[in-house]
Order: sequence, then structure tokens, then C-alpha cells
Amino acid sequence: MIRYASVLLGVLAVSACSTTSRPDGRAPVALESAPVSAAIDYPVASASGPADLAWLAVRHHPSLKAARHRAERLAQKAPQERSLPDPVLEVSAGSMAETAAGRVDGMGGVKQKIPFPGKRSSAAAAADSEAAAAREDVMALELKLTEQVHAAWWDLYLAEETIRISRENRTVLEDLRGVIDARVAADEAAQADQLRLAGEISLVDRDIADADRLRGTARARLNSLLNRPAGASLPSAARSRVPSAGSLDSLLAAAEANHPEVTAAQRRADAFRHRLKRAELEKFPDFTAGVVGASVSDSGLSGVANGRDQVYATLGINIPLWQEPRRAMIREAREGISETESMVAAARSDLRYRVEDAWYRAKTAREVVRLFETRLIPDARQAYEVTLAGYSSGKSTYTDLMETWQGLLGYRLQLAKNRALVGKATATLRAAAGIR
Repeated sequence: MIRYASVLLGVLAVSACSTTSRPDGRAPVALESAPVSAAIDYPVASASGPADLAWLAVRHHPSLKAARHRAERLAQKAPQERSLPDPVLEVSAGSMAETAAGRVDGMGGVKQKIPFPGKRSSAAAAADSEAAAAREDVMALELKLTEQVHAAWWDLYLAEETIRISRENRTVLEDLRGVIDARVAADEAAQADQLRLAGEISLVDRDIADADRLRGTARARLNSLLNRPAGASLPSAARSRVPSAGSLDSLLAAAEANHPEVTAAQRRADAFRHRLKRAELEKFPDFTAGVVGASVSDSGLSGVANGRDQVYATLGINIPLWQEPRRAMIREAREGISETESMVAAARSDLRYRVEDAWYRAKTAREVVRLFETRLIPDARQAYEVTLAGYSSGKSTYTDLMETWQGLLGYRLQLAKNRALVGKATATLRAAAGIR
């Protein structure tokens, strides 16, 4: 038996050496790092709106991949905590005692440490709770990423609508140039009107250039969130429908009850509760059980030596003598429970603010949109048409014409801006309420 144990130890030693050195004696080869997720120009032409793009971002963004790997990594801790420690093989050889049965040639045994009942299950439960919290972190990150995609989409919408409206108004100004030229030719208007109109057209061109820059920024942001190369093609966001939101009370209830930030904090509190139970069990000793055998020679000083081998069992316990570290473990777990419970309250408080703030911003912007659509823009358009007719007949001045035109243009741009505000506020509202 002793020979077999020695051979086993030798095999284990050789195996350990083989993992740290190469057969040729050179330094071990470093482990290859995992491939980094590069930006991929996958197609998004079929995406009909920000919801489709958000779904693609959740699939492809590296931060979410990292969060999912972290959750999976933490999920592997529970099996480690649940299993028993490796048994210990002991072999003794040398000048050993001689008994009446003969001289002891060698001794060997196997010992297994068995933690006090409840310690392993408590540690595994704490690991499970940490893994559950990490999965909730993944969902919270999905909500955040979805909100960012929607916000970038509505930035793109505003830039594209600004370009479209400005180009339409530039066309109006070009048409107006013919009216002014005719009046100047008929000596019914001053040449200064032509120069001032040229200045207005230049200002519109400037606004188009600024909006084009903002469109490029929004496209770059969307491609970044989608983990696509800069400059990759994207669908147009023009004429997107303004989203609606639910009632404030239902959204507040959803945020406080089901938001991943709240649930993650609750799971971490559960983990500390399991750690507290584990710390309280530390005052109880662990057991070590073993089986020992001795190889006895049939020759010895005793004339009745029979060489009968010895086999016997052992049982030991550790002595939990030093209690201060164990009391510190209990205090640490209790402070952790208080910390995470406060985090739950803080998360709920922050979510209540975010929901209410976004809900009122969306409500106000939606009311302004309705005001522009039903009253301000129709009235401004009618005023411009009346003033244009009056200018053509000489009853209105160029200043009156430009004022009404600028008023109509400003209202149309403000309508687009408030539609974008509704979209962005609704995205924030849904993310704060935990709605995908």
C-alpha cells in the first residue's frame, strides 16, 4: 500500500510540473487572450425604428457581453462553495516504531475535512445571490443602453427634420425671390429687399450645415451603441411617430417593485444575510475524518512477530479558539445587510424622481406639440400667406413678410424639437420604470 501511495504522489508531482513547463525546457507558453469583439457592419436597413435598433444594440454591444460573462462567472462560484475540500493523502516513511507484531515499514492515510453542517450551503446561497444580482445588473444595463439608443435616434430625428424643414423654407425663399425681383423691376420695392433676402437664404444655408453636423454626430453615436463602424449606413429617423406613456402611478409602482437596480440591491442584501448565517456557524468546529494504514514487517525483535498490517480510523475537530475574527465576520455581514438595504431605498428614491421628472417632461412636451400642431403653426401659416399676398400687392412691407416667414419657420422647428423631447423623455421614463 505504501508503494502505491508513493507512486501516486510521484504522478501528481509530474502532472503539476507539466502544467508549468515545456518538454523542451523553455518557458511556458502564455494563455491566449479571448478575442476582442470588433465593430461589425451588420445590416440594419430592416430596422423600422429605435426599438429595433435597441434590440440590435443589446445583442452586439461589448459592455453587455462583458456583463453577461461576469454574471456567468459569478454563477460558477456556488458549485465551488457547495463542494467538499479535496481530501489529503499522507504518507510516512523512515525509522518508525516497532510493535509486537513487527517493525512498521511505513504509514499512509487519507483525511477528509467536513465543514460543520450549514456552512457550505450558506456560502453557496450567498454566491447564488451574487450571481442573481449580476444578472439583474445585465438587465439594468440593457435598459440604460436602450434609453441611449432612443435618445440618439431622436437626436437624429431632430437633425433630419431641421434639414428637411430648412430646405423646404429655402425653396420658399427662392420662390419669394421671383416676387421681389418682379416688384423691384416694377420700381415697387427697393433693391435692399433683394440683398436682405439673399442674407436670409445664407442664414438658412448655415442652419442646414449645422444640422448636417448634428446629424453626423447622432449617426456616429448610434453606430457606436450598435458596435458598428463609424460611417456605417443607418435608416432615416425622419417623421418618426411620437411615443406615448402610461399613467404615472402605474409607472412608479413598476419602478419600485420590478426595476433591476432595485432587484439587484435586494439580491445583494440576500447574499449578506447568507454570509451572516455562515459567520454565525463559524463558532462551531469542522470535522476531519480519516483512514490510516500501517505496513508491518513480519520480522522484528519480538519472537511472535506476525507482520499483520494495521488499519484504523481517525476523527478530529478544529478548536474555534479565537473568536474575535468570527465576531468581526458577523459584524461585517450585518453592516453589509444594512448597506444593501439602504441601497434598495436609495435606488427606489432615485427611480421615483427619474420617473416623475421624465413623465412631466414628456407630458409638457406633448402638450406643446399639440399646441403647435393645432393652433400656432396653422395660424402662422395663414398669417404668412396673407402677408405674402399683401406684399405682392404692395400692402405689406418686406419686414412684415420676413417676420411672418420667420415665425412660421421657428414654429415648425420648435415642433420638431418638442417631438424629439417627447421621444427622449419617454425613453428615459420607460428605462426608469424598468420597461423595455
